[in-house]
Amino acid sequence: MLLIVPTEKEASQIASTLNARYFPGPDVFPFEEVPVSFFVRKGRIETLWSLLNKECKLVVTSVHSASRYTMSVESLKSLSMRFKRNERFVDADWLQRLGYERAYLVRSGGEFAIRGDIIDVFPPVYERPVRIELFGNSIEDIRSFDVISQTSVEKLEEFVLLPAREYACESHDYDTIVGKAGSNGTIFDYADFEILLVDADRCFEEFAKLERQIREFLSDEQYEEYRKYSRLNLAELQRRLQVAKEVQLDLQGLEYSEKKGSLLQVPIIDEEELNVGDFVVHENYGVGVFEAVKPVTNALGTKEYIVIRYEDATIYVPVERLDKIHKYIGDPDVKIDRLHGGTWKRRLDKVKEDLRRKIAELVDIYMRRQEAKGLGLVGDFDLERRFAETFPYVETHDQSVAIQDVLEDLASDRPMDRLLCGDAGYGKTEVALRAAFRCVVSGKQVALLVPTTVLAKQHYRIFKQRMEPFGVSVALLDRSVPKSERNKIVEDLRAGKIDVLIGTSALLSDNVKFSDLGLVIIDEEQNFGVEQKESFKKIRLNVNVLSMSATPIPRTLHMAMNGMRDMSVLTTPPLGRLPVVTYVARYDDRLVRGAILREINRGGQVIYVHNRVEDLREVYEKICRLVPEARIVMAHGQMPTRKLMEAVRSFYERNSDVIVCTSIMQNGIDVPSANTIIVDDAHRYGLAQLYQLRGRVGRSDKRAFAYFLFDSELNLSALKRLQVIREFSGPGSGLKIALKDMEIRGIGTIFGFEQHGNVNAVGLNMYLQILNEELKHTMHAEPLERVDVEIEGVPGSFYIPEDFIENEMERLRTYRRMASCESLKSLDELKAELRDRFGELPEQVEQLIDLFKIRLVAIQKKIKKIAFDETTLKVYTENGSLKLPGKFIYNEKEKVYLLYNVPAERCLLLLKKIFLRD
Repeated sequence: MLLIVPTEKEASQIASTLNARYFPGPDVFPFEEVPVSFFVRKGRIETLWSLLNKECKLVVTSVHSASRYTMSVESLKSLSMRFKRNERFVDADWLQRLGYERAYLVRSGGEFAIRGDIIDVFPPVYERPVRIELFGNSIEDIRSFDVISQTSVEKLEEFVLLPAREYACESHDYDTIVGKAGSNGTIFDYADFEILLVDADRCFEEFAKLERQIREFLSDEQYEEYRKYSRLNLAELQRRLQVAKEVQLDLQGLEYSEKKGSLLQVPIIDEEELNVGDFVVHENYGVGVFEAVKPVTNALGTKEYIVIRYEDATIYVPVERLDKIHKYIGDPDVKIDRLHGGTWKRRLDKVKEDLRRKIAELVDIYMRRQEAKGLGLVGDFDLERRFAETFPYVETHDQSVAIQDVLEDLASDRPMDRLLCGDAGYGKTEVALRAAFRCVVSGKQVALLVPTTVLAKQHYRIFKQRMEPFGVSVALLDRSVPKSERNKIVEDLRAGKIDVLIGTSALLSDNVKFSDLGLVIIDEEQNFGVEQKESFKKIRLNVNVLSMSATPIPRTLHMAMNGMRDMSVLTTPPLGRLPVVTYVARYDDRLVRGAILREINRGGQVIYVHNRVEDLREVYEKICRLVPEARIVMAHGQMPTRKLMEAVRSFYERNSDVIVCTSIMQNGIDVPSANTIIVDDAHRYGLAQLYQLRGRVGRSDKRAFAYFLFDSELNLSALKRLQVIREFSGPGSGLKIALKDMEIRGIGTIFGFEQHGNVNAVGLNMYLQILNEELKHTMHAEPLERVDVEIEGVPGSFYIPEDFIENEMERLRTYRRMASCESLKSLDELKAELRDRFGELPEQVEQLIDLFKIRLVAIQKKIKKIAFDETTLKVYTENGSLKLPGKFIYNEKEKVYLLYNVPAERCLLLLKKIFLRD
């Protein structure tokens, strides 16, 4: 059965309600630079494939989607191939003809990668990508793999390779593709459907309306090509639908429900990612410039070196010492150091001295918290399980861990003080809900503090919707609440009749008294004033506190603060999160109208931001004239509270298509159907503001668009900001933007003191390493000096060949991972991962891993240095208590063990026998 409805929004809603197949239409206009999103391509190809295999009984689509040409039944049959072991596989050229895009690492659907005898491919009908290992041209093994770790998950007996695009063809020539599109079929060809047409008149009206808008959007030449080759014309469509049965459905009451499903994850961001020309910090020599990765061959063999330029010299650092090099993040105008002169050591010593003083202050607060008695909130297992089941999405792994951490904190015998960090839309609110519910079922009250009225209203709406069915009383206290009602709330709060109170800093007033407060949740603490922050410090000593922040936190900082401040970090985006397509352009009425119409046509909403209240009314009226077919509201902070809330509510409830507003919406608007944001005068905003604004859209599995527009000529600083926001648009890009912008306000917030000067002195990554070492020394009495082992002169080739890992950045990342391994087990796991991802390890990589293993064991044995000189193996130690096998002679004066007459070709093998014999 094929159910055809007037609009894309209605098709999506009905398919979700009926649990039917949804055949989506394109989410971009024809001839746009941005391709149709993979989720649309996946939905269309999955539907066609299931119809071909008679696996679905009901398909829902819009009239415009049904009219679009797609690949013919014959094409899909001929281009779909099933592969098993011992069969020949296709080559890269064929994969590209099927519409797959070549990538270095496969992260999302429709991509493929080739590394030697390993081919990774992500067909549209699979939840995980597939890894094919070849022997010659024959398939030796097939397995699925995880996009985060890039490691294999399970073996597969077979897999089906489907086209990744509808217009797959045997030529990349445009004319051939156009010709193929014109000869392709439609969804009507895929089954002997019973066709149901909902509201036929409106279907044809919507078809004609969208055609008019597309005509307006395209040039004459483009429209002519679109008309001929992209879809059935109106007459042909009406002919196809002559057999349809017209039905009436009540579409007004339909609620859109997000389906639970699998998660699209993104890799952990590498804060140490190096590019040629970057400033770097060597722990021993200071700030220099990363020049190259250079292989050097001599009589001993081949090794790769990191070349770093300083003011007065250039040094070569062997790749196995990459752990001593950090990317410099700090002052963009930093001066590089001299190798000779001592300025770096003096700077380093000063930073360490400052940090020791600050850490002493932190330890004092930490110890006072440890002495305070917690509430031991154990909750109600059955009630909490039922409450968790009302969460309409799949928990990400990070969410599950954070929720468990918070609940354990609340049940412990000391007050909780946890920071929850995560990008906008990554699920912090759900963690807060679970914490609040635990407190309420344990008989305690909860306060949720937020910096703005709009954000307070949003949290109130969510908490009320989720908690009231369980008998929880939720109240709101902000400037929108009338005085009489406010007095009643304060009275009920004191009497214990209110379980959860949500509000702005009004909650900190002296007259607001809780009957039995168990938890304070603070959202975006850095946005509160100094006075409020002082109040928070007092609160922390006596009551459970959960702070939430969208300020991205480097992973190394998370590790450094472990044990000093409890922290949970959400790095996994929700189901289907796509990068926001970001445009930076000069303002143009036609561009704005096209962006708004496209979003409305696909059932979405638009946020238009203009940050000057004095002429916002003028902009609002202009947009009303520009897009008369849209329902438009206006919102800003100086409006009467009632009118502001009415406008925001209208947008939340989808009674308006566009909200024209100031940046009051920067923190706090969460509407999954709002998938286009337009910001005029974008050059007036800071990078962090632009990032927060863009975070208001792209909160569903639909393609989202952000337009940052400007009128006047841009200065260099504004141009750089807009270039950065356009460059970093994927999930998890917040950290990259924060580091790029150097607005490291998150550090000051977490420590409780400002550290910008020290960060600039040594760079963020080096600073965090020092912090980590000083904290371990203070908290756990661990020695400050790190034990190190130099290995010199050992014959052999120790490097990763380019034909094994082609991508230089990936090679550097692998070197760093090897250098950072702290156990033989972790090196073995890395070795297995490399074998899985890249195929058989070449001898050079095997030897390199052996060298790292020898170094690790040598560190454990407190060996200072291992050297090979012509035919003599030397092992330097602190004393003569080391027991070494064979005919070593100990030199007491030099504190070195000597083994003579060692052939060069046997040196590495001998070291393996000595140090890795177990």
